[in-house]
Amino acid sequence: MDVVGRIKELMDKKGWSCYELSAQTGIATNSVYDWFKIGAKPSMSNIIKICEAMNITLEQFFCGEAQYILSDEERSVLDIWFTLSDLEKKAIFDLIETFKIIKTNA
Repeated sequence: MDVVGRIKELMDKKGWSCYELSAQTGIATNSVYDWFKIGAKPSMSNIIKICEAMNITLEQFFCGEAQYILSDEERSVLDIWFTLSDLEKKAIFDLIETFKIIKTNA
């Protein structure tokens, strides 16, 4: 994968210049320009900063954005989900199935 090409693709989607990427990530502007001008490669820590600024995961960075991007509300629900016991998770699934039945019969 062309990491610098991927960064450029993401920048274009956001409408960000090199300066804007620098401002959003805290990465030195000269470093960003070096990636495009002299073929320097960003470090993994800089790639992580880019992902955080663009609100994407490392997986989405390296594999593309075909993955669904979670909203803050969805992330909150998942954070809670991971703390539930198996019995509590089953109860949630049962509740969802009940809602499906009610919606179908409405």
